[in-house]
Amino acid sequence: MNILIIPAFFQTKRRPTVGSFFLEQAKALKKAGHQVTILYCDTYSVKCIREWIVYEEQTTDVIDNIKVYRKKTFCPFKHGMEGHRKAFARGILSLYESQIKGRMEPDILHAHCCVWAGQAAMALSQQTGIPYLITEHATMFQLHRDQISRKNNQYITQAFQRAAKVLCVSSAFRDVLAVYRAPQEIQVVGNVVDCDFFHQSDTKTANFTFFSLCYMQTEDQLRKKGIDILLRAWRTVQRNCPLARLVVGGGGQALQKAVKWCEEYEISDTVTFLGALDRQQTAHQMASCDCFVLPSRYETFGVVYIEAMACGNPVIATACGGPDDFVTPDNGLLVPVEDVSALENAMQQMITSSHQYDSDKVRTSVASRFSSQAVAGQLEQIYHAILEESSGSMK
Repeated sequence: MNILIIPAFFQTKRRPTVGSFFLEQAKALKKAGHQVTILYCDTYSVKCIREWIVYEEQTTDVIDNIKVYRKKTFCPFKHGMEGHRKAFARGILSLYESQIKGRMEPDILHAHCCVWAGQAAMALSQQTGIPYLITEHATMFQLHRDQISRKNNQYITQAFQRAAKVLCVSSAFRDVLAVYRAPQEIQVVGNVVDCDFFHQSDTKTANFTFFSLCYMQTEDQLRKKGIDILLRAWRTVQRNCPLARLVVGGGGQALQKAVKWCEEYEISDTVTFLGALDRQQTAHQMASCDCFVLPSRYETFGVVYIEAMACGNPVIATACGGPDDFVTPDNGLLVPVEDVSALENAMQQMITSSHQYDSDKVRTSVASRFSSQAVAGQLEQIYHAILEESSGSMK
């Protein structure tokens, strides 16, 4: 099958892990024997003129035998969702004309995130007759839906309604998207974890170590991921368990805010900030820690949790949406959102009882559902159903 993937955001030289779950799914489909191509458009407005000027991304690339075609597009007159909607779609259509048309015949278009990959896929589908589907990941529909203008909401609704299929990454998120498409018409397919890349390790640190990871580009991201909650809980946990350590990965301009919180809480000596990590460094930290912890205020899925579990390690997560689908008493602990006391208790419980978790079972619990083979198999069934229905409607 020839699959054309359109992600709403994608990795760059400066941020090589952005959109990693899109790429992992593409790699899973490629590994399953399909022809996979990625089209991506970097859009810039006047507010991002500096990034536009210093842009150095390759227009054509090959990542793990997957062809990636990239284009930068400038939208000078409008900033935000409205301007980027048109610019992104224009860029994708241009890439299709220059790189795909006449060279290959895609069977299906798979957009990741409606804003604005889904809109671009809809426009391309109308032009070519190729059916499209959307996998939605964006937390904006839970956290910022009231900020979407009526006009943009109409475009979003249109793209969801016309899609041959809508997928999302968790059961809780399906309920959120029900304003755009009936829940029974939305199928849950989780993100991929590369179980060959994230694997168990016999090497552990001398002292019990918690590991946490998130982007820290803005203070809003810090709050979304609950880093303030984590550090407040850690203040008590470290006092009761002085030999334990907390390691935090992730770079960005807001990292200094987290460092400042540690100074205020007088825990700087017990928290190690690693800054931005590449994939190899992330896998090493996931495997070498004793427990992964991230008390997010909301997650549509939470791929970092399953990466830690693929390494055989238990996790502590909040009942914030995505983790509710896969964190169980056999592989970790779920605590209420923004409950510092509950997080303190969970972390202290983990220090004393983490040895009771069966590393093999923890790994199996995610591999059976989110490995490359498992997710590719689910997508293959969905693609075939779409193509059969499309073929039937043309007769």
